[in-house]
Amino acid sequence: MVNFLNKYDLEHKLLRGSPLLLGNIPTYKVTLGEMVDHGFTQMQNVISLLCMEDEKATDYMKKSFENPSTFLYIYANMFAEYKQTNYGQSNTNDAPLSNSILSFLSLFFKKDVIFHPNYGFIINGNSEIPSLLSEANYDEFRTILKERNCLINIDDINEDNPNNEITRKLLEKRKKLREKIKKAKHANGDDEGLSMADLISIFAEAEHMPLQDVYEKYDIYQFNNQFNRLKIMDDFHVNIQALLAGAKESDIKIQHWLSKINKLND
Repeated sequence: MVNFLNKYDLEHKLLRGSPLLLGNIPTYKVTLGEMVDHGFTQMQNVISLLCMEDEKATDYMKKSFENPSTFLYIYANMFAEYKQTNYGQSNTNDAPLSNSILSFLSLFFKKDVIFHPNYGFIINGNSEIPSLLSEANYDEFRTILKERNCLINIDDINEDNPNNEITRKLLEKRKKLREKIKKAKHANGDDEGLSMADLISIFAEAEHMPLQDVYEKYDIYQFNNQFNRLKIMDDFHVNIQALLAGAKESDIKIQHWLSKINKLND
């Protein structure tokens, strides 16, 4: 659990957009608008890299380090670019990974972040006592980042070796759900599905909100929560109308819009 918060307090903080502490270092939400200004796809790729599990890093680095980890994988790539740009071999424009990661971390900590080969990431490097993001606190950092971006879910389960019956059933349910979505997209001639921009546009129109407000007010967690709530409400009203029109109750699964959002179906 993030910084010893129980799940209910954590949910309140995420919904409100409050800072979450990494030790004694505050971390902040990154709004959709901030991500767009820095390149939405680029920022999403950075988040995916920062949230990568250590097992994947091991596959990439098993010949280079005795105990590989995601932090070491990122450090090694940052260090390679650092050497190139600090020893006259190239300029900062030739360090796309470093620039992208540092840009995102500066948004996440709301302070300047620099890379130092001896310490890792220095937060607010201009202060007398800077804070560090290093291997020592990386696991907690990754958990906070996952929570902020709705990445802690069923995908964290190892599909090749589900360890109990409940896990197996959840994976089967997700597989069937994805097959239905894939068939629906194919039937509608939609090979790519809805993009994030489409979802934001839909939400803004449904809630009668200016698009600018959606980008400026919500981060990924807040938007995901509100969009799924909107979807539940819409499904509820559509299903009620279908029942009133004579549809069989056995053919319709009604989830009341006041019920809990099922993260498995997000």
